[in-house]
Amino acid sequence: MSLRQSKQKRPRREDKQDRNPWPLEEGVFDRTSLITLTKFMKKGIFKTIDYCIAEGKEANVYRATTVDGGFVAIKMYRLRSPSFVHMQQYMEGDRRFAGTRNGIQLIHAWTQKEYKNLSIMHDLGCRVPDPIAFKANILAMEFLGVEGVPYSQLSDTGSEDPNNDFALISADLEKMKMGGLVHADVSEYNILMTDKGPYLIDCGQAVLTSHPRAEEFYKRDLENLRKYFSKYPDFKG
Repeated sequence: MSLRQSKQKRPRREDKQDRNPWPLEEGVFDRTSLITLTKFMKKGIFKTIDYCIAEGKEANVYRATTVDGGFVAIKMYRLRSPSFVHMQQYMEGDRRFAGTRNGIQLIHAWTQKEYKNLSIMHDLGCRVPDPIAFKANILAMEFLGVEGVPYSQLSDTGSEDPNNDFALISADLEKMKMGGLVHADVSEYNILMTDKGPYLIDCGQAVLTSHPRAEEFYKRDLENLRKYFSKYPDFKG
């Protein structure tokens, strides 16, 4: 079956747009973040921020428009994230960020970590957003969508070919592992269903295979996939 997402399952443009795209109470548009965004704009990474694509406890993701009318995704981590302890466990044993402490330093390191993880995964040929730039708590990356409308999560669209989708995601997880990384948080909420197949997102927590729990995380990722796809009657696992 074709990997192309059916038009019936694509979100309507008006359903994806946030009517209040710059709410200060989100905790991401503080002075430091605005300065960083201005630097991104001066570098030509984007021209305007349009609306919020996804909102979470740790970060928000926005669609931004480039000078030539294209789109990029801007991920902004909260500088006062409630998940410091949660983040620390994924830093353990990572020589790239040895000595990282709590607070803003951890958020900045996490942003850099996601950028580096995405770069490795992309170079390995995995379906992930192509990272563009990072600074402080802000990450710019490839926008995944059609005509400016972002693709939806697997949890929202479901799968038209569960066996093939499972095989594609599993193959990417294997590529990552062979390349020295484990995603460590695979679920139907961290997978976008695109016209080119399922894409893995939210890769900040991905760990090196030298992490003491890397094998545990890898097995958990596969089990989460099987658990989700097993709800489809024709899934063979």
